[in-house]
Amino acid sequence: MPESNAADSALAAFSTTVDKPRLNSWALLCLFSTLALTAHETDDEAKNDYVTACTAITLTFSAIASMAHVSRGGFSTLFVGTIVEGLLSLILLALWAAGLPIIMDPANGLAQMYVGKDDQIHDYQATISNANLYFTAWGCGICAVSVFAMYVRERLGGSGGMGMSYTANWYWLMFASIIVVIETMRFKHQVCALENGAENVTCGRNMYGLVTGIIGLVVSFLISVFSSCGKDSALVTTISGFVMAVLYTLCAGLLTFENGPATYVGNLYFSAWAGFLLSFMVFGSVLKEFLGVGGGAASSSAAASGQSEGDDVEMDRI
Repeated sequence: MPESNAADSALAAFSTTVDKPRLNSWALLCLFSTLALTAHETDDEAKNDYVTACTAITLTFSAIASMAHVSRGGFSTLFVGTIVEGLLSLILLALWAAGLPIIMDPANGLAQMYVGKDDQIHDYQATISNANLYFTAWGCGICAVSVFAMYVRERLGGSGGMGMSYTANWYWLMFASIIVVIETMRFKHQVCALENGAENVTCGRNMYGLVTGIIGLVVSFLISVFSSCGKDSALVTTISGFVMAVLYTLCAGLLTFENGPATYVGNLYFSAWAGFLLSFMVFGSVLKEFLGVGGGAASSSAAASGQSEGDDVEMDRI
């Protein structure tokens, strides 16, 4: 019995020291990179050396990070939460920041391709051509952002503010905005620049998407940084969330419905709707906190502080 209790205690102590969300992100990154590498190498029609190197490096680094997070020795101490983990996560983020545009460029024919109509206006749009590579590459990119965001928040000590889930939503909105900017710029230069490549109304809606993406990128970057430091303002974030919700509601409608540049399923379609959903998530979360309705991190912190003061009073009376 004593040995069993000691083992249980050791296991419980170990489980409390493991950063499970970050471990899960590293493990998923390892899985997605393996699948992406397989999907790319088994495609006989299109190959790219950078994509091969990017997925192979990601597989190696994420496997090392996963082992470090589950180990209980000096390896874990030297890696988890140190500059080494931050450097690896930054390298992977940079690799996928460069790799995703290559993979998703319809002109390269790796994960997407252009399709059009056989009439006077071709109405070219990007659509998915290799679904396995498409979704696993996005899985790698999302996990890379997740790992880096969690590491940055831990290093900056952003324990205040609205909480990690709220901060992550702003990071995701920034990520979606980057995709919107890249895809609308690509559509502008690769399709709208062609004679009869797309209708004027389609190119006009694409321009609105580009402006929305740029605004979303700037706003979400600033708020995610302040939120990571625990210095976000409820009033500023409420106004920002409302503005982004309005902009992305119009963006999703104009881009994905009739005469929009994203009526086919592809990057611009998904990123426009992701921006719409995320903007309402951040606006709803911060609005509840601003009105004092939610039970978020700020409320929990205040409640804990109040409970502590109450305990002190009781102790004084005793």
